Amino acid sequence: MCRLLVLAIILVNLVNCKDTDNDIEESTPVVYEPSWTYECVPDEGCQRSDFPQPTLNRSMIFDSIDLCRTVCGRFGGIWPKPVTAALSMQTIKIHPNYLRFDLSNAPAETRKILAEMSQVATQNIISECDGNVTEIVEMPVVVHITVKTNNMNLTWKTDEQYRLDVQSKDTSVVIQVIAETVFGARHGLETLTQLISADKPDLLEQNKCGLRIVAGAKIWDKPVYPHRGFLLDTSRNFIPMEDIKRMIDGLATVKMNVFHWHVTDSHSFPLESRRVPQFTKYGAYSASEIYSSEEVRGLVEYALVRGVRIVIEIDSPAHAGNGWQWGNEYGLGDLAVCVNENPWRQLCIQPPCGQLNPANPALYRVLRDLYRDIAETLTKPPLFHIGGDEVFFECWNSSNTILEYMQTKGYSRNVEGFINLWSEFHEKALNIWDEELAAIGETEKQPVIIWSSELTQTHRIQKHLDKKRYVIEVWEPLSSPLLIQLIRLGYNVISVPKDVWYLDHGFWGQTKYSNWRRMYAHTLPRDPNVLGGEVAMWTEYVDSQALDPRVFPRVASVAERLWSDPTTGASAAQPRLQRVRTRLVHRGLRPDVLAPGWCAQHDTRCL
Repeated sequence: MCRLLVLAIILVNLVNCKDTDNDIEESTPVVYEPSWTYECVPDEGCQRSDFPQPTLNRSMIFDSIDLCRTVCGRFGGIWPKPVTAALSMQTIKIHPNYLRFDLSNAPAETRKILAEMSQVATQNIISECDGNVTEIVEMPVVVHITVKTNNMNLTWKTDEQYRLDVQSKDTSVVIQVIAETVFGARHGLETLTQLISADKPDLLEQNKCGLRIVAGAKIWDKPVYPHRGFLLDTSRNFIPMEDIKRMIDGLATVKMNVFHWHVTDSHSFPLESRRVPQFTKYGAYSASEIYSSEEVRGLVEYALVRGVRIVIEIDSPAHAGNGWQWGNEYGLGDLAVCVNENPWRQLCIQPPCGQLNPANPALYRVLRDLYRDIAETLTKPPLFHIGGDEVFFECWNSSNTILEYMQTKGYSRNVEGFINLWSEFHEKALNIWDEELAAIGETEKQPVIIWSSELTQTHRIQKHLDKKRYVIEVWEPLSSPLLIQLIRLGYNVISVPKDVWYLDHGFWGQTKYSNWRRMYAHTLPRDPNVLGGEVAMWTEYVDSQALDPRVFPRVASVAERLWSDPTTGASAAQPRLQRVRTRLVHRGLRPDVLAPGWCAQHDTRCL
């Protein structure tokens, strides 16, 4: 009977018993609050202790894996990897109540947005403790922000570099963030948040949490590519605004600077136009699945404070159906053709079909109103994506009105004739966009982005698309030579290879899933005409319920490729990416896991 009690007695530590049969002496275990600890091991990263144990008074032992990763290794928990970094392994307790930002060394006109950026950084710091920092420490922390110019435009020419210096004394922590622009300063603030971690042992009470900052750091950083983008399709399945903002939060965490919003397609038109309310009346899935003008303006401002530029795409002339089918009812004729046609396979790439009607002059008047709404919404100077892919000539060929128009223009009823019609549409649309930008005070013509297509093939593109006006977003697979060919022709390009950087692949048809390692390994040419790249989330098979884990942390791997273009592989990056993942969780995202929990607590042991 006494033998049966042994386990219970040891577990609850209430009474003692002597097992006379085995002559085992009674023993009382050491009483302490159990907690794993983590050791920073050179070349191995953070390793969990073999047994729960009290915190040891050693500089390389930490109470939590996040705190260990914040200081372990040359770059600690910084993502993306900076150009240079020197980090102390010592940390200091701080509390956000004693955190202050000094903006006196920034131009007056930049201080409002810098104050907002500082508020975001503060909230991100507090999120390390899930919003409740209970350990009060009266350690003053002063962040001096120096910005050298008053330029607040986020473009491909924006200087995003920064310097970050952290120095601690017995009585204070002094931090310097120095940048040419507010966006470089924002990146510096983001990196600062990554030098701070929760001081919360893994197995102790959940309501106790303090913060620790790296005691010393010197960092210089700048991106390799100016265009570091994430595409989100909100036409095939509607994504609520709160989910889009959460994506922006994630992009800011990993220093992505472009949100490419594929907001319309043939499936739906959820973007409100004040001048053309018919778009959402005929194109939204429901009254609750619309992005109002006020919401969109709020999103543009929200993103800018986080260093992200919104690029709206209105796909055209193809991928345009629902939302465009009201022309006849309003006396404007067919604005689009083939809309919702069935059978569909000869008329479009996927149902529902729809292509704009370039033979209808009223179409361009409607486009003008839509473009004016968009131009007034985006940050200055506006960057617009005009779509331009997957035009099905059979759709246009099924319209007598279009065929008659082609005949009056002298266009043959063959491939090249339809190519000329397609080119004419883009020429007219671009002229309208230019005129609407001029009407709101943009004195210089701005480039627009267009998808690669039959129109951008090397034997055609120079005839139809001016390299000074069009940036080509190349989505062909890795086996295609088009990206290199366009670079050689002098076109600026953005790369989004569909067989590597499409997040929907692996969930339909014969497509192959790309894990974060494969995405991380893909490199872009180092050429002045390569503006950067994007990772794309098409939403045929995803909505807000599955969005976060489909996007993160894979987007983070592309973010480091575009910011740092590292020469080291994915295995070396994994411990830092694990830290990124927990950071995203604290900031309210739901990223997918990278590995089993045991592997996450033992860097490099599962490679």
